[in-house]
Amino acid sequence: MVTLSNLSDIIVENFMIILILIAVVIIVYLLTHAAVKIKGLSLQSKSAQIELEHKKIDAIANKQRLENLREAAAMLTDSEREKIDGIKADKSILARRTIALMSEIEERVARLESGTENAQLGKTLGEIINHEKKLFRR
Repeated sequence: MVTLSNLSDIIVENFMIILILIAVVIIVYLLTHAAVKIKGLSLQSKSAQIELEHKKIDAIANKQRLENLREAAAMLTDSEREKIDGIKADKSILARRTIALMSEIEERVARLESGTENAQLGKTLGEIINHEKKLFRR
């Protein structure tokens, strides 16, 4: 049976081996950790390259779509262009009217807020005057 003193003797005798084993475990851990980080960076780089390729493909597709639209617009008849121009004109008129109505609403709301504040201040002033009359009995 191993006693406490025998155990301490065994630890002292094998102290150098234990230190070497601990150092080996730490070195293996650090190397593994570094390898995982390097692999992660490599994957991030590949992911960024793939994303860049997707963006390039999307840009080329958009350029092609715009080119196709230009060609299609060049082939429109005069009546089709007039219809489109009429719709654009109506749209701009509606946008202008919308902006005008929004501006009018904003001004009316501001006027209403000012009027409400003015009425509240007038009411407060009247209450103050009444309290002064009661307090100073004039």
